[in-house]
Amino acid sequence: MDGVRIAVVVVLLQFAEGSLIEIGVVSGNADAIQVITNNVTGHVGRVHWFEERRGSIFYKAAQISSMRTYNLDLIIAPHPLRGQLVEVISPGLVHEESWLDFYRNDPSSSPAYLSVPHLADHLHHANNVISRLLWTTTTIFSDRENRFDSHRLASELSRLGVKSKLVFVKTDRSNFKFLKHFMDIIGMDKIKHRLRFVLMCSLPLVKQILREAEDWDKYYGKGSLFRHFSQWLLLLPRSSLGAIEGMDLKLDHVAVISRSDRDFEVGQLSQWVVNTMVEVLSLNHMYNRSDATDTFLQIVRKEHDARTMNTMLHTLLWKPHGRKLSQVQRSRYDTSLNDVFPNLKLGLNQRELRTGGLEGIPFVKRHERNGKLTFTHASIDLLDHLKSVLNFTYSFTEPADGEWGLPVSGDLNNYTGLLGMLQREEIDLIANPMGYSGERDYVADFLPFVHESYNGMILRDTQGSSKLSSALTDPFRWQVYAVGGGTLLGVLLLYLAIEWSNPFYQDTTSVAKRLKPAGALDTAVYLFGSALHQGGVHLPVSSSGRILVSFWWLFIIVMTSAYSGNLIASLTVTRKTPPFSSLEDVFTDANLKIGLLGGVILHRTIETSNDSKLIGLWERIVASKDADNDIFNHNISVHMKKVMTENYAFLNDVFELEVYVKTLCDVYILKEQFLPQQYSLLLQQGSPLTDMFSKEILTVREIGLMEYWLRKWNPKLNDSACPSTEKGAKPIGLEKLAAALLALLVGVLFSGMCLLIELVVKAST
Repeated sequence: MDGVRIAVVVVLLQFAEGSLIEIGVVSGNADAIQVITNNVTGHVGRVHWFEERRGSIFYKAAQISSMRTYNLDLIIAPHPLRGQLVEVISPGLVHEESWLDFYRNDPSSSPAYLSVPHLADHLHHANNVISRLLWTTTTIFSDRENRFDSHRLASELSRLGVKSKLVFVKTDRSNFKFLKHFMDIIGMDKIKHRLRFVLMCSLPLVKQILREAEDWDKYYGKGSLFRHFSQWLLLLPRSSLGAIEGMDLKLDHVAVISRSDRDFEVGQLSQWVVNTMVEVLSLNHMYNRSDATDTFLQIVRKEHDARTMNTMLHTLLWKPHGRKLSQVQRSRYDTSLNDVFPNLKLGLNQRELRTGGLEGIPFVKRHERNGKLTFTHASIDLLDHLKSVLNFTYSFTEPADGEWGLPVSGDLNNYTGLLGMLQREEIDLIANPMGYSGERDYVADFLPFVHESYNGMILRDTQGSSKLSSALTDPFRWQVYAVGGGTLLGVLLLYLAIEWSNPFYQDTTSVAKRLKPAGALDTAVYLFGSALHQGGVHLPVSSSGRILVSFWWLFIIVMTSAYSGNLIASLTVTRKTPPFSSLEDVFTDANLKIGLLGGVILHRTIETSNDSKLIGLWERIVASKDADNDIFNHNISVHMKKVMTENYAFLNDVFELEVYVKTLCDVYILKEQFLPQQYSLLLQQGSPLTDMFSKEILTVREIGLMEYWLRKWNPKLNDSACPSTEKGAKPIGLEKLAAALLALLVGVLFSGMCLLIELVVKAST
């Protein structure tokens, strides 16, 4: 430095005449005075070096306060709370009592730091971002070094109506769980909307807290709580950005406000003070100590602005090759929630959900080709829809025991099957709709139901079609035949009464023409013949008789048309007449075995029911179990095979049983149905994803998508396997005419008997 002479005096001297500026500096050096002279301008300045005291902040504050006695223009010292960061202090603002009170009470209220704005730029940036995020609460984690800044940020946020909780952490607490106390206070039921965090710590502490959040998810948060619902704002130096990317975090919503790394540091303090003093003394317009002090402060503020104004906001995105930070380009005053945390718009961000299920048509159908398992049908369509809307992937797993889920030995904390896998957190979601029960509600979260149905019983029709000998009587019920016969008898009697008492036949003209009313036998033959569209030869001659016969013909036309139509239908369509229509009918067959799927809700419901019918049904099931070990088999195909080959009835959801009625012949569903049930997809108990999935399930239900998928996979009638369901014209076989041939045989026998009687009577006369 040309023209500059620097001398170091070991003994600390008082202020001397002719010195333009006196600066006191607390550093690691021993106590000394350094004199700096500019030979060109003739200005002289002195730097008073003070050895930094060790100990608490009160010792350090007392040292700064004691420096007032040296008639200094400025004091430069490390901040007692902010570690290695340097502050420039005006001695006139240092009064011992208020200085110490400042540390005992609120550091953010002290006006002692002239070089620092009301909020440092990175704090101001954080304050604006949080206000744009519309947070109502936040938790600020701070270490000792950032304690001052965290107090100031919390104070500013409180003015904006954001409730802030300050949590101070220590750098030597490597095994301490920072989030545990926070979670215990809030409680899991209210925590989803309060996971808003600001981290103002050293990089190692930031890493430790973020890892703890991921571990908390692993053991308590169902793998979802912090991952999808927490929001993190980190205040770090620019050099820490690469370390955050390298953590490969699973947390969706992480943003970083990074500041410049060029802050004043104690290690650079000595050379910086000397260089700044030389710059001040080189100026010709310095006339007094006040001018020199103002010039020194202007250089300090300019340097501070250059070092701290460059703050940047980055957000952590999901990329194909890991997590990468991307700079938010918007102004800090125009930043929105979706700018800071864009992953909010991307649902579950392609997270893989572990899904469990079992085959149950029409919801899930299992296919195995070339050793590879695939699954289709309505539940898979629903899962694919949720996958598309909520942006996740899934893997499909079947339970090793093949069960849906029942308590082991009545222990509600230990379930089998799918429910057991969900309870042990081996899967995140059950894809098959499962029936609701109070017991299951303790181990799983039920989403809104996607299907409603009843339970019923399927049996094989051992009687086949209607008896062939009844083909002529099938068109009408017996009540119709009874009314028809009574009408025929009534009209016969009325006809005879009218004809035999009619004066028409007593008229001389009628007597001359030998007109007389028909006899009872002739009338009966005529009326019965009209029922066969044949009539008779003895028509009534009187007007009253003819009027009665004409209306009788109107009645007969209607009756015979209905009979002919039903007769044609009964001859061309096979009508099933199930032997059983109610549980009481079923109970009459002592040899009938009854079974159901093991591990389903129906099993548990019937077993624990107090209803008399269901108690009787369970007793029959238990009795069947003694004779057949497959009564509770988990495979529905086993039960249906037994229905088709044995005297066996199978209990299940009616909607699923209808599938087999359409694909198999000679089976029917019992008319009496019981135990209405709603079916839902299941998530882990207390899963943070329940609200998200429930909202979309309700939308699916409202627009009828589930009904569409069920119709899509519901099989049509198997026309080729069941002749009764074949479409188009079908020839009538001989078995259909057996009843008519039988009637003809009866007629032949009856006419033969009449002929025999006539021959006997003739011979006797």
